[in-house]
Amino acid sequence: MTKEDDPKHYRVLLAEDHALLRQSLKAYLESQGLCKVIGQAQDGREAMRLYGELRPDIVLMDLSMPGVDGMVAVKAIKRDFPDARIIALTAHRSEDYLHAALDSGVDGYVVKAASAEDLLTAIRAVCRGEAYVSPEVSATLINGYLRSTRPEHSSPLDSLTARERHILQMVLKGFKNKEIAEKLFLSTRTVEKHRANFMKKLDLHNLHQVRTFVKTNAIEIEKEF
Repeated sequence: MTKEDDPKHYRVLLAEDHALLRQSLKAYLESQGLCKVIGQAQDGREAMRLYGELRPDIVLMDLSMPGVDGMVAVKAIKRDFPDARIIALTAHRSEDYLHAALDSGVDGYVVKAASAEDLLTAIRAVCRGEAYVSPEVSATLINGYLRSTRPEHSSPLDSLTARERHILQMVLKGFKNKEIAEKLFLSTRTVEKHRANFMKKLDLHNLHQVRTFVKTNAIEIEKEF
């Protein structure tokens, strides 16, 4: 039976600068029969030293510690021991902090406000070689990814077709639908359809909102068509 098969063999190094929290974590983890805490560090430098000496199965690493902080320690441990398994244990939930932690090399990210069961789930997952992120911040991670893959428009008008932009320009110059239709050799119904399309795309509902939108976004209207 391997260590991955038998949770009682999960040897844990705790890196946390608050002694009371370290003792509470140790007592809880060992009471669950999941882990044996074999070392405790109060800062990143001590965590790096103890990892080399003890070679634990997993590290629970507070990222905000005095002196050498957790992220520096994670990078150093991962550099020297690429197979190290480390879970960040932190109060931070911001997207920037989450990405910085993942970039440092952590295998799991658990917020301190998470449930005790969440921590156990994270330990099991990471010890199986899986990545884990607390549900409290998983949405942050997904939303950040979606924003990074979503094309950004250089102008709000980029979502409009050339014809819709042209008709928008004419509307702002005061032309009525019938006049626009005559100038562009279109039917009035077609002009109305294009006008409805750009209003919907820009989430506008009347001419006043259109003018305000153009002014707010500093959009220049061409003088000639």
